[in-house]
This record gives sequence, structure tokens and C-alpha cells, in this order.
Amino acid sequence: MPHRRAAAVVRFSSLGDVLLAAHVPSFLRQEDAGRRVLFVTKARHAGLLRGHPHVDRVYALGERCGDPDLPATVGVIGSLGDLIAGMRGDGVQEIVDLHRNWRSSLVRAAFPRAKHRLAPKYALRRRLWVYARWLHPEPVPPLLRTYRELAGLDPASELTPWLRHALADEELSRGEERAGSRARERGFVLLGVGARWMTKRWPAAHFVALAERIERDRGHVARFALEPGEVTAPEVAAYLRSRGEGALTVPFRELAGVAAHARAIVSNDSAVLHLGPALGVPAVGIFGGTVPEFGFARQGPRDEAVGITLGCRPCGVHGRARCPLGHHACMRKLEPDPVYAALGRALERLALPENARAGILRA
Repeated sequence: MPHRRAAAVVRFSSLGDVLLAAHVPSFLRQEDAGRRVLFVTKARHAGLLRGHPHVDRVYALGERCGDPDLPATVGVIGSLGDLIAGMRGDGVQEIVDLHRNWRSSLVRAAFPRAKHRLAPKYALRRRLWVYARWLHPEPVPPLLRTYRELAGLDPASELTPWLRHALADEELSRGEERAGSRARERGFVLLGVGARWMTKRWPAAHFVALAERIERDRGHVARFALEPGEVTAPEVAAYLRSRGEGALTVPFRELAGVAAHARAIVSNDSAVLHLGPALGVPAVGIFGGTVPEFGFARQGPRDEAVGITLGCRPCGVHGRARCPLGHHACMRKLEPDPVYAALGRALERLALPENARAGILRA
């Protein structure tokens, strides 16, 4: 049995949530440098954790098929019972439950003598924002602030860009090459134009207008990121053809290798947005049917969030397949100018000396 005590961080899904949860092992190591940290997630997300500097072993739920991206440190791949049996052998003395669903409750129940830390879910408060805004609910604090408090740290303590450290030199080199020669020469901004839910998608024409302004006024290149298999909008396709480039349609970890070299990330409310704090890159979130007050924005010290005020907003906690009122005004009426201004603020903070930047961030 391992001689050091172990804490198990539990977050099964989804991709964006796992990206944020993967900061917690670093927080736990800051609290106690001698503890071992395990991470429990679904097998489809386990490859993202390969090379994590503060995760000793990954426990992957689900697929037993060989996945080339699975970390070499995976302890068990299998059913929930398999994971629990393996964790018992790993000497788990603490469960940090960031998911708080029925699966994670079974994990907690299997370790009744372990210390249990439960992240607040804020589900009721988010629903009040959707269905009872007249009650003026408090905003949910940024999730990484909540996680730092859960780990016993100052909620304003510095973030470790864990994913930048997790990526191998070869992955970073491939990412730089994949960004393209223009992007390497002039610097680039990564644009995350996709999202699972329609109400989270800023119009493609607005993204193109933003890209043109970034290129014209700042001299940077805009690189468009799409999920593999996602259809490229005609406006984006025309913009890319005019520059002899294609969209970045690569697996997520490979996209992280590209994003690590970006000056900034501008993204819909999706997993691409959460690459920012994981890589130490400033990120600007574009919010429509969801809102920053849900706690998923401004995770990093240089991050920004943009949205407009409408009586129908937010319309859902997670996003919707279509606008309930049929107009999608929350995104259509959000012009490129305020998004560009937010990007400018993020880039200006990046360029400031460290002492001046700290003064702005405290203000």
C-alpha cells in the first residue's frame, strides 16, 4: 500500500467541467505538499490529464477499449465497483466530490471513514437566475474561486496553468506548427466558434467581423477552432478561403497544444473557454442564453466576459437547442465592438508589468 495519504478528486464529466476540476489537484498540493492526489473521471476525459504535474493516478470510468490518449498513470479502467476497489488499495483517506451526482455519492459511501469535501452546487441559485430574477439572487462566484476555498486556500491565490505543464514538448511543438506560419510570425487569437447548444453560439458573421478587426487593428491572426466533424459556417469558410487557411478541427488535447501559443482566446460558453486558465492564456467569454453570474466566467485574473442585458436572459442553466422566443437576440444583438473591447482589455493586462497588473486586478 502507498505510504502517503491520498485524496481522490471526483468529477466524471463534462469536458469543460473536468478542465476546471483539474485545477483542484494543484490546490490540494499547495495545501499539503505531501499528499498523493488521484483523479476520478470518465475514460473519454482521462487522456486530457496525461502529464498532469499534480495527479498521481487517474481512475477512468467506462470504456475498456484501448485509448492511446489514456495516461500511463491510469490505475483502473472499468466499472464504478472496479474504481472503488482500486481506490481502497490506494489508501484513499479523503474524497473531494466536485460532481455530487449519484455516482459520486456511491464513491463517498464506499469510504465512510474518509474525510469528505463537497463542492457547493449552486443549482438553486442558478435556477433563480433563470426563473425568478426578480428575487435578485447573488451571482455564483467563479468556480475556481470556490474550488480554492474548498481546498483551504485564499480564494484569490494564483492559479497554476496545469495543462501547459501537462503538455509534452512534442505536443507544444506540434501545436505551434499547426497554428501556421502567419500566426507564428504575427501572434494569433484563438476563436472558439462552436458550442453544444444553439443558444450559446455567437453568429458566425460576428466572429468573422471580430477576426477582421483583430487582423486590421492589432496585426494578429485569428484562428478558428471547430470540433471534429462540425460544419463550418459559410461566413467562416469564405473568410478562411480568402486567407488560404483552414479551421482547426483537431482533437481537444491537440487544440490545447495550439492554444498554448495564443495571445488570447475568445470563445462561446464552451470547453474552449476553459482552456484559458488551464494554459495561463487570457480568455474572453461570449455569453448569450447563459450568463457569467452562473460562475463559469472570469476564472483567470486576465479573463473577461461579454453579454447584453435582456429581460429574457438567461433562458436556461445549461443552454438550449433553440431560442424559446425564436429571435436569439442575446447573441444577434451582441455586436463585435464590445467583444473586441474586452479582448483589448485582456491583452493590455497581459502587456503590463507584473506590479502594475496586480494593481489593476485588485481594483
